[in-house]
Amino acid sequence: RQWIDRADDSARARFLAEMRRPYAEGSAQTLLTDMLHGAEDDAAQMAGLRRARNLGQAVIAARALGGLASLDETMAATSALADASLRQALDMADQAVRGRFGTPRDAEGKPVCPVVIGMGKLGGGELNFSSDVDLMLFYTAAGESDGERSVANEIWFAKLAQAFTRLLAEQTADGFVYRVDWALRPFGKSGPPAMHFAAAEDYYQAHG
Repeated sequence: RQWIDRADDSARARFLAEMRRPYAEGSAQTLLTDMLHGAEDDAAQMAGLRRARNLGQAVIAARALGGLASLDETMAATSALADASLRQALDMADQAVRGRFGTPRDAEGKPVCPVVIGMGKLGGGELNFSSDVDLMLFYTAAGESDGERSVANEIWFAKLAQAFTRLLAEQTADGFVYRVDWALRPFGKSGPPAMHFAAAEDYYQAHG
């Protein structure tokens, strides 16, 4: 209710319209796209992510409390909102790190890609309103980036994890998107922020 009271007229109108619609696949991404339209700098992107999450959760909660949505719909919608928000934040973080250090590549010069795995309630599609998101970050191969400030892929993806986490978890005037927990990654909190596939395979064979 506090968020609705602070929202502008267009956000209130969007809230009322969305509240009457059952959850549909792709609706979370549409909401994010609308909220991030024209957001070019870091502050605007962070604000857009948070406002989309606030509006999305307000709609989901209103439908649940009003008896308009089943428990299955509520959990699916909450999980889809988180998934879309994480995808958007990862893309933003990827572009930022790529702008500083170039594209990460393997020994053959092929681009190396990140893979984020959602664990816990997010992985099971059962996220609730107060859940943090349990994540692990992997990338496809060792190597180095091709920018003027070339760095090893291990460093590149550590920078990606840092930027990604900041976009989601930093507290601003609009709150945060999601708290992020990386503790389930290989070797837990003492392990690297990200690990390439071959090293992860060795880890799980030896320790998993």
